[in-house]
Amino acid sequence: MRAPIVALAIFVLFAASTHNAAAQSPQFVPAYPLYCQGPLTTGAPSGGETTTPFQWASVGAGAASPAPGQCVWADRGPRGTEIQAGGNTICDWSSAMQSVPAGTFVEVGVARDPIVGNCMHLFRYIGTVSPPFSGVPFLSPFTRQSIANLTSSQIASLQKGIQVMMSRAVTDPTSYRFQANIHGTEDTATTPEETQAWDQCEHGSFYFWSWHRMYLYFFDRILRAAAQDPNLVLPYWNYEDPAQRTLPLPFRQPASAATNSLYIAPPGRPAGLDAGTFSLSAATVDDSGAMSDIDFETGGSLGNGAGGGVASPMQFNSATGDMEMQPHNVVHSALGGLMGVIDTAAQDPIFWLHHANIDRLWNQWIEQGGGRTDPTDATWLNTTFTFYDEAGHAVYLTGSEIIDSQDQLNYRYDDDPPAPMFHRFPLVLTGSVAVPGEARISLVASPVVVHLPIDEQTRQALATLSSQPDRKVFLRIQDIRTEKSPGYYYAIYLNPPDGQKIDEHTPGFVGNLSLFSVARHRMPNGMSMPGAEMSINYDVSRLANQIPRNSDELSVILVPRGLVGPGGEPAPLPQEAAGTVGSVTLIER
Repeated sequence: MRAPIVALAIFVLFAASTHNAAAQSPQFVPAYPLYCQGPLTTGAPSGGETTTPFQWASVGAGAASPAPGQCVWADRGPRGTEIQAGGNTICDWSSAMQSVPAGTFVEVGVARDPIVGNCMHLFRYIGTVSPPFSGVPFLSPFTRQSIANLTSSQIASLQKGIQVMMSRAVTDPTSYRFQANIHGTEDTATTPEETQAWDQCEHGSFYFWSWHRMYLYFFDRILRAAAQDPNLVLPYWNYEDPAQRTLPLPFRQPASAATNSLYIAPPGRPAGLDAGTFSLSAATVDDSGAMSDIDFETGGSLGNGAGGGVASPMQFNSATGDMEMQPHNVVHSALGGLMGVIDTAAQDPIFWLHHANIDRLWNQWIEQGGGRTDPTDATWLNTTFTFYDEAGHAVYLTGSEIIDSQDQLNYRYDDDPPAPMFHRFPLVLTGSVAVPGEARISLVASPVVVHLPIDEQTRQALATLSSQPDRKVFLRIQDIRTEKSPGYYYAIYLNPPDGQKIDEHTPGFVGNLSLFSVARHRMPNGMSMPGAEMSINYDVSRLANQIPRNSDELSVILVPRGLVGPGGEPAPLPQEAAGTVGSVTLIER
């Protein structure tokens, strides 16, 4: 397993991806376990989703089982925006959630979805469980298996999911064609969504591994929902094994696209590949060069390390890493047909298994140790990339949110090291409370004050922080949006002293926030690209001991700053709006 992720506390936000579709919301990962007791009634599908209303229990399931009609987290009761005045619901696009009879307990994996009224978006259906429940939030990860080890029912489910996706109109973001075109396409875009979302793959830079991990993650979720199989997970093609170098049998037989959605007839694939008479060679799949590299970004046979060199995000760049070249590129070229052309590669379903294997090799490269680490570059960690989830919503992720596939994205590979007994999920300690009539927090040319409520559990968590140095607390500024960068930035303070003028000497300084690169701007190709929504974490562990133990709330103050006069006095600020923020939270990693 990778070392725990520590998000950078950067003082000026320099990087944001603006070459892809503008997302409606950040993607909330990972999902958390939610325990419920029936009776719960799941309504008929509407708009592709079902909803299951519930009431929150006041304490975590580890302390007391939820009462009839209630749901609750393992370790705590609900907080902040999790509590909806109009009622709480579990929303599901996979048809996995069903009505729960009275007296029956179920466990599901969910995350709050701000796009759909802050519903609890179902990511994983565990099924019937029995109390007593653990107070530790544990959600068993999906396991990506070798295609050679799948059962006939698993293969049938995979075929069904692909077939359902292929049956959808190309304008549907959850359709197979739309998803394939995100990577690259020769199709002509006919909608703004297509124009912004298609032709987005990252090649020739250190974004290669991370972008494709995000891409497969969302495809996996769409596939699972399309198949209506809560246990379906994308397999991988283990062509390092000499016995698995022919195209996997489910992709060749039955040899009819009408009955087998995994089959591609010539010339989409070479006839010999479909027949099983041609296969990949040992030289084609050799990954020894990349696996021997120590550095992610430099060195190796191409000078760009195993993962690719530092370069700007774009579909094609010139800092190709060793793993991208060999075996990734070489396997694409050897397979030929659709797979041999970047604009059509994802149209062949074997694409997803090939890239799952490349993703698996990233894990294996890290597991070798010896100084191998992921990038710590702020742009790699914080640049956003936009995709679509199973609900058809545009959502985004950053590199810092996908480094550990198991603890962050809730999947592992069947030959990864054994899963630990429990996962340390990022824990939301407290979050901003929405102001009535205002859906977002406005950033203006005057100080902005955000209040974070504190309960007893949060106070205890902060009180014990200093005695456990492996724990970190971050202030997360979530979903930052702007149309035009203002002529000032913000200095952020956590719980500064009451009644004191805030300046550079005031205690509680967290860091600075600039919206410089979040605003819309034109790209080198002349196209006007939408701005990206950003979120950023600031490490505030050092400030935890300054928080009064008897306080009922924390204050976060964003103070606008710009130029100063000869004596250091602040110059007048332009009276223009800066943008908005979705929420402010305090999280523990």
